[in-house]
Amino acid sequence: MTSEAPVALVTGGTGQVGSVVVRYFAERGARLFVPYRTAAHWEALRASLGSLGDAVTGEPFDLVVAEHAERAVHAAFQRWGRLDWVLCLAGGYRPGRIAETDRSLWEELLALNLWPTANLLRAVVPRLLERGAGRVVTVGARAVFEPGAGSVAYAAVKQAVMTLTLAVAREVRGTGVTVNCIAPATIDTPANREAMPQADHSKWVPREQVAALLWYLCSPEAAAINGAIIPIVGGQ
Repeated sequence: MTSEAPVALVTGGTGQVGSVVVRYFAERGARLFVPYRTAAHWEALRASLGSLGDAVTGEPFDLVVAEHAERAVHAAFQRWGRLDWVLCLAGGYRPGRIAETDRSLWEELLALNLWPTANLLRAVVPRLLERGAGRVVTVGARAVFEPGAGSVAYAAVKQAVMTLTLAVAREVRGTGVTVNCIAPATIDTPANREAMPQADHSKWVPREQVAALLWYLCSPEAAAINGAIIPIVGGQ
């Protein structure tokens, strides 16, 4: 792997989607830095990568804390000497109808989805602008466009992530940096299969297709795409 190999910072990289993305990018020659919260999940990711693990490093950070996001970006630069791509994959779903949506649920979903993304963008966008190059991709949700019953807070918080993405994309327009967002429907993960065993899993979005879309958005061919919200919904 040459010194020119691109470097990606991937939040949520130890998760069921993120781990597939990390492998996909490493197989294609990228080097990666993964901020993680749980040591056991990090060790499981490393073990799953085999020889590809040489291209993946990580350190523990809680990106809900702005200072941790700053330190994570600094650590990525310290390890690899550059940063080209930022994939904000950290997130999570919690159900709740409006009558069940108390402050604690709002705060949990904000901590899962919005604060890690907002804090990381605040830390990393100035660095990318200094170089005049870089790719940032965030994760919204189809639930923003088609919210189901019982997804009130989740849909609202993901809307905040998507609006944040559009606003930052406007800030970086014409600089060589792009900021885009994918909006997946249900992704085919072990956790989703366990939660919805009777669903038609063939209609769900394969994790590898999420990884492929992210790879494309980081590629030179996607240089003209900025401020896009891209649905990825499979057969749903």
